[in-house]
Amino acid sequence: MMIMTHTFNRLTVKVYAWFTKTLNGSSGKSSFLMKGGDVPYQFQGRTNVKVSELEEFLLTNKDLILDDFNELKVKAEGKENDAKIQVFTLKEELGSSRMVKGVRGAIRHSIMEILHNRGIEYCSPTMKERFQGNNEPTLLINEHLMGKCGENPCPVRQLFGMLGEKSPIRVWTDALVQTDKPSNKITAQKGLSFVHVSTENRHASRRDGKVLQDFSEQYFSGEFQFYVEFSESLPQWLLGLLIDGIFSLKYLGRGENSGYGRLEIKNVSYEKIVFERKLGQENGDGKLAIIEEERTTYQNQLLQECLDAWKTYK
Repeated sequence: MMIMTHTFNRLTVKVYAWFTKTLNGSSGKSSFLMKGGDVPYQFQGRTNVKVSELEEFLLTNKDLILDDFNELKVKAEGKENDAKIQVFTLKEELGSSRMVKGVRGAIRHSIMEILHNRGIEYCSPTMKERFQGNNEPTLLINEHLMGKCGENPCPVRQLFGMLGEKSPIRVWTDALVQTDKPSNKITAQKGLSFVHVSTENRHASRRDGKVLQDFSEQYFSGEFQFYVEFSESLPQWLLGLLIDGIFSLKYLGRGENSGYGRLEIKNVSYEKIVFERKLGQENGDGKLAIIEEERTTYQNQLLQECLDAWKTYK
């Protein structure tokens, strides 16, 4: 049997986003989150079933019913046939998928701030010495133009690469699924996070309150995970810097000064992943199914070791 195996290390970080605006696109005076296709998901719902139909309902939906069958039958005893009893079941709904943007950039900016405070030079995100038009220098203190660190790459270049140099890390997030269901009623689904998406109508006004312009923006709130995958091993101090940058994240997206974008880091894990893809059984139309499996080994003791290595780095 043909099996494709890939082994790599990964950081998994769970965060809670408070009223976060990550601009994906705009149309006129409105900005919005990038929308993907509809995604099916299951949640705990309720169905009212007639007593006379209860036996058939239990038999037909046995894999979806969350209540104890015997308790339901006891509840139905002595009731009229037309009486209804409430049954908790798994139901399926479609939710619009959304994309989180800006996590990699937020980590990079967090790391740049840390390096600046430590007096360590790092690559600026530009190769231009001056802004076009006003001739103002692009570089801040402790910055150098992208790639100017030459044969001794700075920490930012070692982590994020540059034009013509591949980065050893890949950052991605769960897909966001828009829902109006309570989070504790939704069945967990790998790779998906369930959030609330709202559109806010805002305006800019004059000192006397007269509206000068109006506009609308979308934001989301909810818990999601992002992942940092490594294509090669990093020195402990450099991995410690990356972890420090993640721990220091406070905001994501726009509107920080207005109270938007606040992030709460919930937990983090450092994992060794063995990913396998293999051929499965024929599915009836002459085609073979593909089976994917991911095995995880936790190596969380390395987190503190790497942070300690970074704290003593010079």
